[in-house]
Amino acid sequence: MNYRLANRNDASELARLHEFSSSMQPGGFMYRLGRRFLTQYYRILIDDGRSIILCAVNDADQLIGFVAGAMEARTRLMALRRGRFRLLLASFPILLRRPKLIHEVYLRQMSGAADEVESGYVVHSGPHEDFWAWWPDQGNGAIELHLKWLSLMRLLGASTIRGEVDKVNTIVYSVHKMLGARTLKEFTTPDGRQRIIMEYQLIP
Repeated sequence: MNYRLANRNDASELARLHEFSSSMQPGGFMYRLGRRFLTQYYRILIDDGRSIILCAVNDADQLIGFVAGAMEARTRLMALRRGRFRLLLASFPILLRRPKLIHEVYLRQMSGAADEVESGYVVHSGPHEDFWAWWPDQGNGAIELHLKWLSLMRLLGASTIRGEVDKVNTIVYSVHKMLGARTLKEFTTPDGRQRIIMEYQLIP
């Protein structure tokens, strides 16, 4: 197994793994917007150049896992806002077939920062972990990948990293706690989901 940063050519494979992993997790949302949406999502983040997406690849350079995040959550959100028309076009066929998703997308667009208000969905400031995924048929390695990403973020200057997890996603929540994350805040999203902000302390 080798590690490298994601490039634009990885976007479709990142989307494929994200779609699969998210569909297996209670409370997953973004996969419901389709693989075309997720491919554009990762292209936007990679093109912006400020997201830190660490890939685990096999000897044939095929993606087997990744962790995505950013040194500054606000810059990631700004890049996605600039690319919102591309994201809308990519998700349009899904929204036509499932119009109820439009309201859920609207709630996310209009919500505040989960680290600043009592509601919201995601953290809007500071180093941030976005998504962590691993193909289950690729054996062990997911934990090692995540630890490598945390080490990389520390080398880049992060002293803490925050991220969110749905409370119903008990397995992911437990793994983060096992790896040393602490619970900062529990909150309710505008659509009624219970979420948790977790934080890794990288520098004592």
